[in-house]
Amino acid sequence: MENLIMNIETVIDYIESHLDEKIDLEKVSEADQYSKYHLHSMFTNTVGMTIHDYVQRRQLTEAAKLLVFSSAFKSMYKVPPAQYRDKGNIYPLQLQFVLHKNITSKVFTKEEICMARTEDIPAWMDLMCLVIDGYPVIVIC
Repeated sequence: MENLIMNIETVIDYIESHLDEKIDLEKVSEADQYSKYHLHSMFTNTVGMTIHDYVQRRQLTEAAKLLVFSSAFKSMYKVPPAQYRDKGNIYPLQLQFVLHKNITSKVFTKEEICMARTEDIPAWMDLMCLVIDGYPVIVIC
């Protein structure tokens, strides 16, 4: 019985690491070297659902997580992720907060500093509509 559970855990680990791919019974059976009929029976009897149902439910659950992320993204950046990606200008609204780090003072050379260009203005205005003092705000621009 313990060996069976370890075998099923191996199958589940394989499925979990390939959720972003098309997974079917044949692919899983080849990866874990079981006949697909034996694997199907073993998995269904242990887990209580077929591999197909398990994969579908797991993939839909991961998709639901992304939809929730999509809503959070839209509330912070004021546009859906696809529209933001299409704009091509990526401006992070929250970078990693560092409390303590050995910071050496960096002196910028004249060559490293450049002036903003006219074509940068729309992107900066979009950014300013989203952020005040480093925090997202709702502003109608």
